[in-house]
Amino acid sequence: MPRDVRDWLPPEHLCWKVLDVVELLDLSAFENSYRDDGRGGVAYPPASLIALLLYCYSKGVRSSRCIEQACWDDVGCRIITANRRVDHSTVARFVRRHRAALNSLFVQVLSLCGRRGLVDLSAVAVDGSPMEANASRDANQRLQRLEEAISQSEKEIHALMEDVVDHALSVEADGSAAQGDGEDACDNWPRLSRLCDRLTRAHLARDRLHERAMPSPTEIRIKVEAAERMVARAEKRLAAETKAHQEKLKKYELRGREDRAAGRRGANGRPPVPMERKTVLVRQRTRLVKMRAWLERARTPRPAPSPESRACLSDPDSRLIPGKRGGYLQGYNIQIVCARRSCWPSKRTTIPRTGRPSFRW
Repeated sequence: MPRDVRDWLPPEHLCWKVLDVVELLDLSAFENSYRDDGRGGVAYPPASLIALLLYCYSKGVRSSRCIEQACWDDVGCRIITANRRVDHSTVARFVRRHRAALNSLFVQVLSLCGRRGLVDLSAVAVDGSPMEANASRDANQRLQRLEEAISQSEKEIHALMEDVVDHALSVEADGSAAQGDGEDACDNWPRLSRLCDRLTRAHLARDRLHERAMPSPTEIRIKVEAAERMVARAEKRLAAETKAHQEKLKKYELRGREDRAAGRRGANGRPPVPMERKTVLVRQRTRLVKMRAWLERARTPRPAPSPESRACLSDPDSRLIPGKRGGYLQGYNIQIVCARRSCWPSKRTTIPRTGRPSFRW
């Protein structure tokens, strides 16, 4: 490899870009804080430490100790620091001492990116506003009431359908006698339509409660990883205890054979407990079964809505949210992001059956 560390990286590497950017920044706020009377120890050049911080931050390295380690094994850091190892305490004291100057430095970086056309410095406004839904607050029902509404609607629909079937059979049997009852049978259809609509909305409200009770993918991943570690630990412990007890059984059997070969009656002492009755092994097997069941539940979570959670039977998509002027209203939380040339909602929000527009991604 070349002797000069600067020849180890190509010209398009990130560290060269960082050094070029640092040369364009105004570092007078850093340089003026150092004394120039010749007293005290020699300090690192502020440009070198700033370039080191920007380079490490851009790679996701923010810990001062990790930055110190990068000065050993990262060629970009070694080029920036002139092949010197910067102590982690020096990095931490530099950041703490020049915190205000570093904040202004990032503003300079943002303005530099704006001049290069890398970012759009136009105003961006984000606002959220509650919007009232076409639903009543009294329509919010708990899971038990929703289950009762579903059961009641299904019973009434079944009863109405039986009446319709009976009427159809009577018409087929005697068409002339049932002509007068045709209008009475037709009166059940509006009620049947209302019951079907109520049943559909009750199903949707119940599904919303289960969806809100479902943990997020991040929570599921964390729980699965924790359960896998517990299962691996239980398996390792069971294997170690099983191996130790097997060794004890083998030693006892070997000692018994030696005693019988020597003419003695058998091995002295109480024989070890069999594998299936060993208390430690039984406890470890039970623990392993529990951990595997926990892992299975973590992989396939079953949402369990809270007894106090509610969903709106009139409009399952709406929720009870705080209003602008205090109190609560049944509606939606509309969040919109506006820039200079565009305007779009930042969250998927649906507004059904209200006559208002429906915003989506």
